[in-house]
Amino acid sequence: MQSDRLGNLGRIIFISIAVLFGFFIVSELALHAVSSGTNPLFANIDITGEANPLFASALRIRNPVYTHTLVANFDGYDPYGGATYRVFTDSLGFRDFSTRHVALAADKHRIIFIGSSFLEGIGVPYEQSFVGRFALAFPNIDVLNAAVTGYGPSADYEKLRYFVDAGLKFNEAIVYIDPANVQDEAVGYSYDGRGVLRWSGSGCNLKPTPWWRRVSYIAAFISRKIWERERANYLDHASLDDLTRPGEIYGRDFARASWTYDPAAPCYGTIGIEGGIAKEKRQMDRLYDLLSRHGIALSVGVYPWPQQLLYDRQDSRLVQIWRDWCLGKCKHFFNSFPALFGYKERDPDFLKHLFMSADSHCTALCYRIMADDLIGQYRRP
Repeated sequence: MQSDRLGNLGRIIFISIAVLFGFFIVSELALHAVSSGTNPLFANIDITGEANPLFASALRIRNPVYTHTLVANFDGYDPYGGATYRVFTDSLGFRDFSTRHVALAADKHRIIFIGSSFLEGIGVPYEQSFVGRFALAFPNIDVLNAAVTGYGPSADYEKLRYFVDAGLKFNEAIVYIDPANVQDEAVGYSYDGRGVLRWSGSGCNLKPTPWWRRVSYIAAFISRKIWERERANYLDHASLDDLTRPGEIYGRDFARASWTYDPAAPCYGTIGIEGGIAKEKRQMDRLYDLLSRHGIALSVGVYPWPQQLLYDRQDSRLVQIWRDWCLGKCKHFFNSFPALFGYKERDPDFLKHLFMSADSHCTALCYRIMADDLIGQYRRP
């Protein structure tokens, strides 16, 4: 009798496991059937289980010309850093104060900004962002913000070329170069055989992605959620010393930003740091030629990441490269390094106050300091 009960229990367990395994396989097949190379369980996780911030929400979409952009006439919320913030885009798909219609021609002076997440103003309301503050300071100027997270000189060129060809009229383009753009150009942006710009990601994963995360959407999703929970718990208790250790977000070896003071920084592909810089310059040369043909002025700006404030100097290599490149080309060269280095000297907790928690993106205070400095520079003759 006892052996019969054990046998029945064993069969029940076996059948239950078989049913669960069958459900798992069917679910995986269904998810792969409805997906297009991304994990449908979580919008910002790709097939390997890695986060893809360029397409992380309903706000962010792919673009066949300049790789990715924002949805036009968006009125809603975008997630970042465990929270959401209000976002409006105009009829061109540019971040703005409202979902306004933007005519191709303006009846007043028009400036278009373009760059990466610092210029987009990720994580804060538009009126607190860098470009938003500039726009509020100059109500007599029609300010457009074409910046999107992940842009670099290649995307900047292709996007502005697209809108110039479409007939958009503006008097000046202000392009901000992000420290991470060297890596983006070295390993992220490339042109296919038809001359179409492509984005393949610019991260550097020193550990190969486990095969099971590439094969299984469900396993990739579960492992990612476990990692996010563990990481969030760690960051909740991490000190500044913890975050500046090797491999951490503010570490000296953080590859995306460390090239300005470490010529041996890894994760720059076959062309290396120097190749990435040369590619940046070539794309900016193309942009300068394009704008010059249409009588449009070009200005360039630079700003530091936490790594530059921690380990670099005010006259960083990033500053030197673009200050020199601008000679004879730029209407203005805007340099945010002195303003932020100056704040660093006044505030021992500058990292906490200038950047989001365990993040490289600006807080509203950081944007205000940068914007006030830009406004002052722009007003000077």
